[in-house]
Amino acid sequence: MFKILAALLLFLIASNTYAQNKAAIKGSLADSSTNAPIEFATIAVVNSKDTTLISYTLSDKKGGFKLSGIPTDRATKLIISYVGYPTYRQNLQLKTGEVKDFGTLLFSGTHLKEVIIQGERSPVLIKKDTIEFNTEAFKTRPNAVVEELLRKLPGVQVNSNGSILVNGKKISKLLIDGKEFFGNDPLVATRNLDADLLDKIQVYDDRENDPAHKLNSSELSKIINLKLKSKIKKSTIGKIQAGSGSRDRYEVGGILSNFRDTLQVSLIGLSNNLNKTGFSQDDLYSMGGFDRSGGSEFYDGTFGGQSWGGHMEKVSSGGLNINHNYGEKLKTNLTYFYTNTRTTASSTNFNEQTLAETILSSSSRSESRNNKNKHAISGLMEWAPDTLNRFRYRPTLNLGSDYHQNSGMSSSFNTLHPKLSESNSVHTNQSDERGFSHTASYFRRFKKEGESINIEHFLNLNRKAADNYSLLDLKSYVETIQSELLDRLEDNNNRSNDAAISIDYSYPLSKSLEIELKAGANYINSTEKVSNYDKNPADGLYNVFLAEQSSELTRNTWTQKLMPQLSYLFSKEYNIKVGMNATLQNLQNKFNKAIPDQYLKYFNLFPVVSFQGPGFSISYKEQIEQPNIAQMQPITRTYTQLRKYIGNPELKPKYNRELIGNLYKYNNEKQVNFNAYGGLTFTDNNTIEKNTIDANGTTTTTPINKDGGVSGYVGANFGKQFKKSQDWQFGLESYISFNATRSAFFLNQDEGVQYNYYANASQSFNFNYQSLFTISTKYDFRQSITTYKKVDYKNINTPSHNIGAELTLRWPKRIIIDGKYNFNYNPNLSEGFSKSANILNLALSVQMFKKDRGQLKLSVFDVLNQRISVYRYASENSVSTSEQQILRRYFLATYQYKIAIHKGK
Repeated sequence: MFKILAALLLFLIASNTYAQNKAAIKGSLADSSTNAPIEFATIAVVNSKDTTLISYTLSDKKGGFKLSGIPTDRATKLIISYVGYPTYRQNLQLKTGEVKDFGTLLFSGTHLKEVIIQGERSPVLIKKDTIEFNTEAFKTRPNAVVEELLRKLPGVQVNSNGSILVNGKKISKLLIDGKEFFGNDPLVATRNLDADLLDKIQVYDDRENDPAHKLNSSELSKIINLKLKSKIKKSTIGKIQAGSGSRDRYEVGGILSNFRDTLQVSLIGLSNNLNKTGFSQDDLYSMGGFDRSGGSEFYDGTFGGQSWGGHMEKVSSGGLNINHNYGEKLKTNLTYFYTNTRTTASSTNFNEQTLAETILSSSSRSESRNNKNKHAISGLMEWAPDTLNRFRYRPTLNLGSDYHQNSGMSSSFNTLHPKLSESNSVHTNQSDERGFSHTASYFRRFKKEGESINIEHFLNLNRKAADNYSLLDLKSYVETIQSELLDRLEDNNNRSNDAAISIDYSYPLSKSLEIELKAGANYINSTEKVSNYDKNPADGLYNVFLAEQSSELTRNTWTQKLMPQLSYLFSKEYNIKVGMNATLQNLQNKFNKAIPDQYLKYFNLFPVVSFQGPGFSISYKEQIEQPNIAQMQPITRTYTQLRKYIGNPELKPKYNRELIGNLYKYNNEKQVNFNAYGGLTFTDNNTIEKNTIDANGTTTTTPINKDGGVSGYVGANFGKQFKKSQDWQFGLESYISFNATRSAFFLNQDEGVQYNYYANASQSFNFNYQSLFTISTKYDFRQSITTYKKVDYKNINTPSHNIGAELTLRWPKRIIIDGKYNFNYNPNLSEGFSKSANILNLALSVQMFKKDRGQLKLSVFDVLNQRISVYRYASENSVSTSEQQILRRYFLATYQYKIAIHKGK
């Protein structure tokens, strides 16, 4: 501890000494012929010796600039650049504490009224909405990869998991010379591409889905484009790995992507039982090029490997991904993957429901097995014949089968009876599913500035057939509930079809006024056929038809929308939009043959308002949401003696009014970013469930409408970086959020209002020294509170704390030590559930071969064997606690080899 405190004291002393050797400069920029101020010019200070960047800023609306924190213990140089003007260079000779005023510097198209020193390029250049960094201004190790270079760029934050933020915003894509060779997610590109191949790094807004530039910059993510010194025409990148460990843990896999001019072919194969795909999400996007196919395969379960949730999973997968660019105008993609996932899970649950006459308690334990197969085929064609037109088409085909088995035991009791009932159950589900969808869009920008049209079409066709077998053995210890044995088959056949087309046309009436006309049509057809049968004891077949438990529901929905809007531009930065959303909706609900069809018609005229300014946006809209047709079926469905559901054909659609706001600010000189957001929704005709629960646990549920639903959220994020030294950088980030909901509820004779509050606050710190030593720490505090009004119910408070740290040490040479620690504490969990856990992961890696392509890694997951997954939830005077089985301690040895072959022209 003494050594740590001494090191911290020395660091503070050094920082204080460093801060004392500083100076500042200020001034303003103007055009020599018009005297008009020059905004967004780049003012940079570099080391005179090697032109590495020290700091930079942008000129403001009045052309003014100021840069502080300039070191005086070394030779420095000022470089000012702006597109259309010659670059200004001036050696600086500053004294400690000095604030040098350059006055007004006049720029002209041919010369600048100052001493010009010819030589190096500007380290930072702003071109409209693009920031361009010259890589020569940032020194890295000889064999450094792109990630190390990005860590040195002002405003760029590289997290320990490889994700990247620029000026506090997430990166949506990483491009190579403007092409998506490495996909949406940059991790593998940044960790496999050598930094010395790059000439420039460009950063700009992602407007792929906003070609008409209608969105505010605060709502957009960023793109990084890596400009190469010599364009890569032929290259091969990839990774192969294999590992084995304790408790029969293993992993094996490989990704190989080959580039030939504009062709990319990727092969992927993997298998493991570590609750992961075998590669990170970033690997799959980057080396696999999934972003061209939409990138959905990771999220929709194509690969399995969803590492969240309480389960144990084995996944095996393989496939092919082909990207081809036909020149600059046409881009195509074709992807096929087959995946098999085998999942086992177990959970323990305890629920306590407080009623007027007693406290009803239930405990249960369940085990499940799942075997899922999936074939996924997708494609993309993007054609831009010129700068005015763009066409995109994306088809997707999914074929799958699923086998799921769940067995469980449960028991219930109350304060009047030590035993109410016990049950043992086994549920088996076999299903086959197939689905096809496609999206198509056409965008045209007309010659008249501001005039454009965007046409989009969507089609989705899904079929699912399933057989559900249920065996329930219920033993009752009270007279009002009879013991019974249910052996039942539920035959499900579901179909859903959805087609839509929309047109968005914009026309400028003047320089300040624009009219926007949106129109659209949507048709949805859904059918749910459920046939229930009891097992016939005479022949052992499921042929005793249960009419009251069966149904055939069909809903047809036709929707037409017309949205005229007027947009007024107060200035370059402030814009307001006002319009109306006219929606006509026709519904046809078909129930069982004995029940008449239901025809409903709705016409609504909703206001639409939005206001945008520099770094902020505010919008207001209204909409309706239809209830599920199964909730409207006018029958009583008795699932067991303990559970009944009564449909309500009188349900009305929910009516939502929503207000949303966003704020984003970034200061280039101080490297400070600030984000804030918030939203508020008011709901009338909210669909809630009216529950009647007796002392023995028999529950009857009916959906009803109730006004007064409210939900809201606010959040803010503050970040500060210190990157005025090439050797060390560190950053701070603070985050806070708050969510609240208000909803009515009915429980037996009680009619009340439930309030749910969720708060989260976190503070993180990261430090990097010459890419040899990095550390990041984070503290998270979360709290959920449930309170009630109009009823005398107990409030529930659930706080939780998480303290975490991650460390990487690249020393000695070719040795990497990784450590990750988390402490979780949940003080208010029920008895019998773990309230705290210390989770420690350690790894030692040895790099080998040229450019460290090979790596042997020894890792221990959950060293202390304390990992837990516990969840607590409160609602309608009940509290539920659940603990799920998760992956616990294991040892693993993995060998990995990275393939990276780059060739120039």
